[in-house]
Amino acid sequence: MKQYKLGVLGAGNMGMAIAEGAVGAGLFARGDILLFNRTAEKRAEKAALGYAVTDDMTRVYTDCDRVIFGVKPQNFAELLPLLAAAPLEGKPLVISIAAGVTFAKMEAALGTDCPIVRVMPNTPLLLGMGASALVGNAAAGAAQIEETRALFASMGDAVVFDREDMLNEVIPFNGSLPAFAYQFIDAFARAAEAHGIERAAALPLICKTVAGSAEMVLRAGKTPEELIRAVCSPGGTTIEGVRVFEERGLYDIVAQASDKTIARAYELGK
Repeated sequence: MKQYKLGVLGAGNMGMAIAEGAVGAGLFARGDILLFNRTAEKRAEKAALGYAVTDDMTRVYTDCDRVIFGVKPQNFAELLPLLAAAPLEGKPLVISIAAGVTFAKMEAALGTDCPIVRVMPNTPLLLGMGASALVGNAAAGAAQIEETRALFASMGDAVVFDREDMLNEVIPFNGSLPAFAYQFIDAFARAAEAHGIERAAALPLICKTVAGSAEMVLRAGKTPEELIRAVCSPGGTTIEGVRVFEERGLYDIVAQASDKTIARAYELGK
């Protein structure tokens, strides 16, 4: 057993959301978590909350049972050689949330015997409403994959895949989807303004309706197509708007956006 149960390399918004989510779910106490941050002021802020802090990223790797890699993908070129050179008694479970940084890239530095779970979370995790996809490498045991799933499930939903490439395939449907949803919301907010409804009044209506509609899909026991038909009365108002989306090729637009997003994910992983 190492000194800390969880370490976070890159205690930014997402890294801290994971740490706070783990604490809130009762998985760890703040004193069980070691955070790395380069900035003394931010370290002091985290220490005041009860976290252990350090300015030495290798300590997080050597002194923790499991480590969140929350740094940006471009920083891995600096990070991995430092960790590979650190004196180590037993390799921690590495949990990487960096898009495009493959098992092969991490294993080349840390060794194929290092258990790694890659996770594709999304930003609603910050509210405890995330949707995360994950997959483990060959060295990650079933128990380690399950404990990682449980960690992210404490902050929303989490799905385990058995192939690494699925983390690229799923990006449009969880990692990138918040941005697409924000575009949809913004488009309706602009339309509302064009019809004399102030944005401040329109946004709560739009957002609550979108959130409630998503819950209907999850809880009503009906398909999206059935729910669409339930809202659209023949000769009514909604069907007119639905026809515009169909005529303008909404489904094709979504398919194209998904394809482009996935293609870029593969490019970044090369």
